[in-house]
Amino acid sequence: MQSILSLLVKYNHWFLFVLLEGISIVLLFSFNSYQGAAFFTSANGIAGNIYSFMADVDGYFGLKDENEALVEYNRRLTGELQVLKDEISALKDSTAIAGDAFVQRNKEVFSFATAKVVNNSLNRVNNYITIDKGSADGITSEMGVFNEQGVVGIIYQTSDNFSIVMPLLNSKSMISCRVEGSNSFCTLKWDGGELQYSYLIDLPRYALFEPGDTVITSGFSSIFPAGLPIGEIQNLEDSDDGMFYRAKVKLFVDFASVDNVTVIGSSTKEEQELLEKSIDREK
Repeated sequence: MQSILSLLVKYNHWFLFVLLEGISIVLLFSFNSYQGAAFFTSANGIAGNIYSFMADVDGYFGLKDENEALVEYNRRLTGELQVLKDEISALKDSTAIAGDAFVQRNKEVFSFATAKVVNNSLNRVNNYITIDKGSADGITSEMGVFNEQGVVGIIYQTSDNFSIVMPLLNSKSMISCRVEGSNSFCTLKWDGGELQYSYLIDLPRYALFEPGDTVITSGFSSIFPAGLPIGEIQNLEDSDDGMFYRAKVKLFVDFASVDNVTVIGSSTKEEQELLEKSIDREK
């Protein structure tokens, strides 16, 4: 305590100077508006810089928590992506298995040959697909063509090593079909419009159909067996004469990306056609 008193006594004139300077500064900025405004402006600027610096420091030290949150978010997204990949893979496998099962069920009556698409038109009223199998491979006209998505079309012409397929996207194509779960038969015909859509014509008005119903082959021809998927009904509308319904169908096959196909031929096709022609002759 004695030391502090001695220090104050020794430097009392300096302490007095600092005190008087402080009083002078307070009086200056308190009673002069210009100096007061300048002081507060400078003080606010300094305070702002200090607050900004402190915010940057807090942000820097908070990066660890943000990085951990991002790592956790990425981990969760990676897991969800893997789940989706597994589901897509399972769907592809189930589609392939279903296709194999169809072949196994029908191999005694139908023959099957795989082929690759080598040319494909999409911008015409009468489109055609070329495949790399022909008469040398046992392919003949009026054989059916399908892939893992559904019906593609019918063989139109053949050469030794190639065949022309008349796809569903051809105004001359007419496929006998029915709505799954119904015994009403109808015809699928493309109107030359959208690539992914075709139309069911001559749908009886008494039959009950709804959007989402699946359209399949009827089996009422020697070209396709019954049950091959074609598409899904989108909506119903009246035919031009008002006697039937007309249904817009979204085709299952993506014709812009058709690559590998299966050609199907019936071992009983000739017998069936001969019998039916004999009946026609009697008429």
